[in-house]
Amino acid sequence: MQIDEYPILVEQLCPGLYIRIEGAGQFHPFPAKGLLLKTDAEVAKVVALGLSHVLCVPDKSDRLPISLEEIDGLRGNRQKGPWTTSRTPVSDALSRLKRETIENNRDRLERFAVCERRYQKALELVVETIKRVSAPSSEVLEAATRVVGPMADVFLSDFDVLVHVMTARGGEEARYCHALNVAVLSIMLASELGLAKADVMDVGLGALFHDVGKGRVPIQRFTKGNMVSMNKVLKEYYMDHPGIGARMLAAVPEFPPAAQLTVLQHHEHIDGTGFPSRLAGGAISIGARLVSVANVYDRFCNTKDGAGERTPHEAMKGLYKRRDVLDAKAVTQFIRKLGVYPPGSLVQLSNGMQGMVVSANMNDSMRPNVKVYHPDIPRREALVIDLCIETELAVQRALKPTEIAPEVLHYLSLGKQIAYYVDATPQS
Repeated sequence: MQIDEYPILVEQLCPGLYIRIEGAGQFHPFPAKGLLLKTDAEVAKVVALGLSHVLCVPDKSDRLPISLEEIDGLRGNRQKGPWTTSRTPVSDALSRLKRETIENNRDRLERFAVCERRYQKALELVVETIKRVSAPSSEVLEAATRVVGPMADVFLSDFDVLVHVMTARGGEEARYCHALNVAVLSIMLASELGLAKADVMDVGLGALFHDVGKGRVPIQRFTKGNMVSMNKVLKEYYMDHPGIGARMLAAVPEFPPAAQLTVLQHHEHIDGTGFPSRLAGGAISIGARLVSVANVYDRFCNTKDGAGERTPHEAMKGLYKRRDVLDAKAVTQFIRKLGVYPPGSLVQLSNGMQGMVVSANMNDSMRPNVKVYHPDIPRREALVIDLCIETELAVQRALKPTEIAPEVLHYLSLGKQIAYYVDATPQS
């Protein structure tokens, strides 16, 4: 049951807390309904009242109170009060977590916010870059390098950076999100498989433009004398889009041949059932094999209209079932990196808590990092539990969005599309 308010020490006060003071209007000027502390000066005014404790209202707060452990470290003992006989739900939840988990939570939300801004900036560059292909020039490769280059540098040399949110969006923007998502996942996979930096760059460029030929239909197909629907024409030309895209990129000055080959072959299958050339096995370039895996996974997670959309856990199971037509080594490494419960998966833990996986643990794919719902902890301060640290907990089962209450979905920041994350935290 959700707790509307609970007592905290005045020493736990900080900007961002919404508090209520009992006896309001009798001996102090603060409103009876409570107030949000916005500055250190406002905190000082409350402390100056000489109270031992106030009431914290968690659902109106922007953060958690200063922890009791931090207060202990500052003064060496704990003041007596109502909190000593009955710990609040928030402090009780925190007390059950190991120190390392609490430390990891301190910078996680900030890192997510930074990476979200990076994703949005990269998406803006992707839109600009892909639109340039229609008029081939040296500026196309320059723009593409500005997008892919920083990705490769981050993923290859700064593995402590969270790659962050990759999600589909509606309308015209969907194709650009898909291009960016596939590029991010392909670069990650290429680096995990040990490809040289130059080769990773080629894979990234091919991934970014893998669908550039899609929807490119000769205007003659829409003349008055040819009474066919738009959808029928696009379906006819779908099988040709890898070749159309490769030819478009061949017209771009100095565009890497390896990246062109990736675009041409990204729908070829290991067993020879793909298109456009029905290549098999080693005849398919390494770039095309990696992009194929990333492409299938992102299509499973994010469809243009939401129809047939899967949770990341379901998408991973679907990807595994297609390992006979995809590169088996690439699929295995992809699953190892993102985990059996990939970022974005909804899960229930063994203690009954519900949450969303935010990153995988390379050392144990069954024990990811899970952002959990707690009704008494503000959404902005949501706990992320590392199951490799909290060994007494485990994922009990995967959940579907329909199995979770709307307020829990909102708390876990899930919208119409299931977002997924890639955490590039190094593993020892």
